[in-house]
Amino acid sequence: MSSERGKLIVFEGVGGCGKGTQVELLRQALTERGKKVLVTCEHTRDTPIGRLIEETIKKKNEGMDPDALQVAFISDRINHTNRVIVPALESHDFVLADRYEASTISYVGADKRQAVFDFQRKMGIRVADLTLIIDLDLKEAVKRVYGRGDQDIFDNIEKFKKVRKGYEWYTQMSQGEVVWVDGNGSREEVHGRVMQEIVSRGWLR
Repeated sequence: MSSERGKLIVFEGVGGCGKGTQVELLRQALTERGKKVLVTCEHTRDTPIGRLIEETIKKKNEGMDPDALQVAFISDRINHTNRVIVPALESHDFVLADRYEASTISYVGADKRQAVFDFQRKMGIRVADLTLIIDLDLKEAVKRVYGRGDQDIFDNIEKFKKVRKGYEWYTQMSQGEVVWVDGNGSREEVHGRVMQEIVSRGWLR
């Protein structure tokens, strides 16, 4: 029997959509209300497989096939779920994740989405209590990524269009709650929309 007490809230979206900012703003809001919160991110950066992924997507290591790279993301997620997320849900009120299973499903080829979806679920990937997809104008997202000089192999307008379709597919297939949040406007405006989703579920008084 699970001893979880917490909720897993996942933030998704294309690069530059503002996920990291919204994770931090929600962390602050929840902490100020006395909630115990863990913030985490995928891919991991402190594990061997996470470091391999980072080197690959930043073009420091070009020896990995695209499908093999997606399998690496899944392996990293299985390890991260079992070692970090599930234990944290037993001791925290909220775990906030910057990317999770929807990312791999959205970034993989359309013909492989179902296989990836099924495999992750068979491997025990925990379904998020709420997945928030930050939906920002794609041209603005690309502008932001290149403006901060942190782009990777996935960050271009054509890839973003495919990824958005992947998120639409995930929204229809997921067994958890998935909500699209308008990412346009100020960070405070977007945060207000995020808070509405949290409050409306009765997770905050």
